[in-house]
Amino acid sequence: MSLLKHKRSIDDIWPIYNKTFLIRVDFNIPIRNGTLSRGGDARILAALPTVRRVIEGGGKAVLLSHMGRPTGHKHSILQNSPDRHNHYLQLWKSERGKGLTTFFSLLSGEDKKRILGWSSAAGEAWNLSDVAGAGKTDLFASLSTEEKCLLLERYKVEEKKKKKKNRQRRHSGRTTEEERCSTSSCDDDDDEGKFPQLRQYDGFQEELTLEPVAVRLSQLLNEPYSSSTDTPIVVKFAPDCMNAAESVRSLLPGQVLLLENVRFYSDDNSKDESERLAMARQLSSYGDYFISDAFGTSHRNSATVVGIPSVLGHGCCGYSMKREIEAYADLLGGPPRPIVAVVGGVKVSEKILWIENILPQMDYIVVGGAVAFTFLKSRGFKIGRSFHETGQSFSDRYEEVENIDEMAERLLAKAKACNVRVLLPLDHICHTACCAADSPLVTENANVPDRYMALDIGPKTVELFQNCIASCRTAVWSGPMGVYEMPTYSTGTFVIAKAMGDGTQERGMVSIIGGGASATAARICGHAGRVSHISSGGGASLDLLLEGKNLPGISVLDDL
Repeated sequence: MSLLKHKRSIDDIWPIYNKTFLIRVDFNIPIRNGTLSRGGDARILAALPTVRRVIEGGGKAVLLSHMGRPTGHKHSILQNSPDRHNHYLQLWKSERGKGLTTFFSLLSGEDKKRILGWSSAAGEAWNLSDVAGAGKTDLFASLSTEEKCLLLERYKVEEKKKKKKNRQRRHSGRTTEEERCSTSSCDDDDDEGKFPQLRQYDGFQEELTLEPVAVRLSQLLNEPYSSSTDTPIVVKFAPDCMNAAESVRSLLPGQVLLLENVRFYSDDNSKDESERLAMARQLSSYGDYFISDAFGTSHRNSATVVGIPSVLGHGCCGYSMKREIEAYADLLGGPPRPIVAVVGGVKVSEKILWIENILPQMDYIVVGGAVAFTFLKSRGFKIGRSFHETGQSFSDRYEEVENIDEMAERLLAKAKACNVRVLLPLDHICHTACCAADSPLVTENANVPDRYMALDIGPKTVELFQNCIASCRTAVWSGPMGVYEMPTYSTGTFVIAKAMGDGTQERGMVSIIGGGASATAARICGHAGRVSHISSGGGASLDLLLEGKNLPGISVLDDL
């Protein structure tokens, strides 16, 4: 395994007073109708110590983050077309991110004419042709938001009627090929499922705005200063990250500015280095120092993760990133033995490369979740309808085509050669569908009946895995043992979290839980605070790190 180098941190920066700090955080928090998801505070709380260090020293904190995967604008295009840029922003604001005009723009010319024919602008629409560029979308954009909503609601109702009629014709065997295609594309009654572009607006998406995060950030920063004599911490929000220079200049020492979602511009993750660099130069002009506190994005060679420190010529880690680096440096640099890696989740193809890399350092590999069924099937066990990847191939992130069966066999053979014991499930908790059940089937052995799917590890396996963890001095865990979101199938995952917590608290075991589902499960069952370290990042950074690969977002930071 590659050794992870320790990096300079925010504590190594001086002076702080009146300096502007660009802090890359990870506020990728699901938001619905302006409300943060359950557990959404965790990522904000992780960034607070770094933010406080800046503002309590009289510095100015400018926070950058992404959220979700919006389509994004190209800043390289819009920077030369301010009228177009302002037009998009104004439409987005007036429609409150609902994407009404974008939805309309993606319809056929015939459908556009039909919709406009119902509108107050029907007379003007009558003279427009069906061909693209005739002005139909511009005419629709000029209508009031209320009228746009009513028109598209009517359109959706008529489409549903058409779908119902086509389904009836299909059942009677009288559909045309065109009607069959139309029906299949509208089979989902959920508006957002059927019309995904309805929520998209030229890169700006209401459910992906960071504005609600700014509100919550302000609340959390001001909680310790709730008395009337305390001066509240000012948290501002810039609605356009690439046009925030004036907002940055207006900051006073001790204030915070959160920029809008950086991925509203596709340049952040562009494959074109020149586009990433151009965006990084603009953002770099806002500040004096760069701080990275987003381990979960450190696997990305993006403008805001790698580009900014490259432009500024320096970069340090915040407190959250520092904890991540220290924890994994200990893990990769020779931790106390015996060592166990607990592997779960869905796809073996996402785990096998880092399992192979850490295998020589391990004493045990515990495999649960859907990942286990590829191995069980290769060993001749029946797996019923359980998810597996046997018989498949895939191109890994390095563009190498791998046969999954061969990968599984290779790993088992390598484990044997390295004298590493691989523990697979002995029994399972099963049901005929992935739903809750009062009395799920508990198998007697590792075979799953034909009509069933395994949704959690069984009691024999729980005991086996629990005892293995209890015998080790170091444990790293990535991926749940089953569908832990349902109480019926949560036991296996929660037992792993408890076993790691018990080992840490009672025997001083070094215990690391990777980000994502494992971390969420540990928090739900109350054992997150009992382990040595829970990664604030997602699985991608952890997987690459354990594969022995350098993470560009860490490599670019200054070494100690």
